[in-house]
Amino acid sequence: MIKFRDLIKKPWTWTILPALLFALPFSLRAGWGQWLGLSLLLYLISLIFTYKKSIWLAFFVLSLLPSFATSLMSQLHSGRAFSSLDQVIFFVIFFIALGLSYFLARRRNIIPPIAIKEFPLGKIALGFGALFLVSLCVNILAQALGLQASTENQEALNSLAQVIPLGIFAVQTIFAGFFEELTYRVGPFEVLFTKNKFLAFVTAALLFAGMHSPTDLYSWLVYGSMSLVLTTFYFKYRNFYLNMVIHMAWNFLGISMTFLLK
Repeated sequence: MIKFRDLIKKPWTWTILPALLFALPFSLRAGWGQWLGLSLLLYLISLIFTYKKSIWLAFFVLSLLPSFATSLMSQLHSGRAFSSLDQVIFFVIFFIALGLSYFLARRRNIIPPIAIKEFPLGKIALGFGALFLVSLCVNILAQALGLQASTENQEALNSLAQVIPLGIFAVQTIFAGFFEELTYRVGPFEVLFTKNKFLAFVTAALLFAGMHSPTDLYSWLVYGSMSLVLTTFYFKYRNFYLNMVIHMAWNFLGISMTFLLK
């Protein structure tokens, strides 16, 4: 049996109390729920640094930069069109985030270099077909259950598409496949839980779905099923580029349908 003295020496135990205490002053008026939520967030961050996994936080922050930039600029403009300078600023931020993410991933040997063998057309078609099939099944199920076939995340994207240039929206949406696969798929398997494939799978599946802000059963079905397909593909093939292309192709189809149906 594990002795109590040995147990408290484990990083995942002695970091709990500091996280709870540090979160307390920031959530005194907000209630227990926010206190526990903030404590959990601080606890997870402390574990990432304790176990020397901070590179994942770098990927996470970089993945958010493009969307943060467009959201901030659209709020500052209050519906007015983006200027040429705004578009230049976005693409500078975008390429910095993209290039730095790839550089860090290659420097740490988290992903292999780009090569033709990393893009198997048959598996790409299989992955795209799997996403199409689960999407069809989810929509059939939604109709059978009488669920509203829309998500708050998609509505937010549609609203954003009305206020930012089409080129920026397309680039941001399509290349989300790069950032999300690196952060939410490769990260859990190759950085956070390299010795526990089951925990990596569960984390990757839930993290991706959760980051798309599901608010009801339909949104959980949409993003949960998509996450299961992409996580299964990475679990089986461990090929970042394969997942990236499948994801980018799916996002391209999504924005194409959005504009064609208008």
